[in-house]
Amino acid sequence: MGAVVTAKGREIIAGRMRGSSPTQAEPLNLAWGNNPAGLTAAVPDVGLFKEATEARVAGTSSVVTTTTPNDTYQVVGTFTSGSTQSIAEVALSDSASKPTAVDTVQGGSGVIGSNSSTNLVVANGANFSVNQYIQIRTEILKITAISTNTLTVTRAQNGSTAISTIASSDTVTGGNIPGVSNVTNGSLYFHADHGAQNLASGDQVSYTLTVKHT
Repeated sequence: MGAVVTAKGREIIAGRMRGSSPTQAEPLNLAWGNNPAGLTAAVPDVGLFKEATEARVAGTSSVVTTTTPNDTYQVVGTFTSGSTQSIAEVALSDSASKPTAVDTVQGGSGVIGSNSSTNLVVANGANFSVNQYIQIRTEILKITAISTNTLTVTRAQNGSTAISTIASSDTVTGGNIPGVSNVTNGSLYFHADHGAQNLASGDQVSYTLTVKHT
């Protein structure tokens, strides 16, 4: 299981240190996801592996003690499942809304089965723009050109590793690496995978997420 403050999250923490009224919004919005491939969260992540359809939840934040006084940031929130589904990841973001750039990989895309191809076909190229960063499974890619629904990408960005397991119907999610904010609602502070929870419509799951600062 992985639970990490993302690279973008480190930048968010630094922004929060700038006084009592920082410009950096507090990352207390919870998002959950399906993580259908059972992937492990990692520091380069800029998005969930596959965010579920439910709206994000504004959590209740506090500062609590784990080892030394006030060394831990904590957010508590509850989701209600809107369908029968499996949930296996959770995240914190500074945005209550989902990223504007979300799509799916299409069959026959160049990156499927290759860790070196730089062509990616999505359902609708209009969802993205040049110089945006995207996440597919555990890899971060940078879009350098767009031709209709074909994205030209630079592989293995933000410290991630190029993978060859990208498959048709994989989720493509836009996100922001440190120093970049060109994807609206695309800044992820914390990302964790967990054992799959098989839910029916109406089931509720409460999360208590803690990040200890050392």
